[in-house]
Amino acid sequence: MSNFSTATILFVDDDPAMREVVALILNEEGYDVSTASDGLDALAQLRSLTPDLIISDLHMPRMSGFEFLSVVRRRFPAVPVIAISGAYDLSESSAAGVMADAFYPKGCSHPDELMRTIRELMYKPLKRPTNYHPCQPPRVQTARNGRDDHGISRLLLTCTDCLRAFSVAHVSGTDEGELQAHCPSCRALVLFTCDVAAAPMPDVMPSMQAGLQLKECA
Repeated sequence: MSNFSTATILFVDDDPAMREVVALILNEEGYDVSTASDGLDALAQLRSLTPDLIISDLHMPRMSGFEFLSVVRRRFPAVPVIAISGAYDLSESSAAGVMADAFYPKGCSHPDELMRTIRELMYKPLKRPTNYHPCQPPRVQTARNGRDDHGISRLLLTCTDCLRAFSVAHVSGTDEGELQAHCPSCRALVLFTCDVAAAPMPDVMPSMQAGLQLKECA
């Protein structure tokens, strides 16, 4: 945990004005603040920095706060989270239902209450287990069989960042002979292998096509 003067907070909200105001308040309290416009933007930042605390809105485009906080709880179980919203009215007891440790309503005129909650979550033991193993797909996956929304047979992967399943559209190769594809949601690069091709192989780079001997994916 960082000391008070360097504690880091990631604030996630699709409202630019809200991001600016909250970042200003938190900076004045001595926190190092980074902001993200939605859940996917926040996950991209989490690739390089794990904050001491996350504050996230619940109603956002592309990836809602509900989904984002669910991913955070599974991948970063020890990071405390505060959910905020103007569209939902949640009690403390229901905050756990959105994968948050506390809830703060937007428009509340008592920022001191938010600061108190932040300090409690940062510097006191959390009231939930944090020692379980984080959910992390393997560095190199084995593609599995599936069908897309049109019923067409595809190779499926699970994104290591947003944990969404996606069908492989464009494939390239690595120097180690592995295949790689970008998640269409968050653009994370996912490495994979495929022993068999039960589905047609999508858009493989021409330089790889001659060398790929794929069997059907079980």
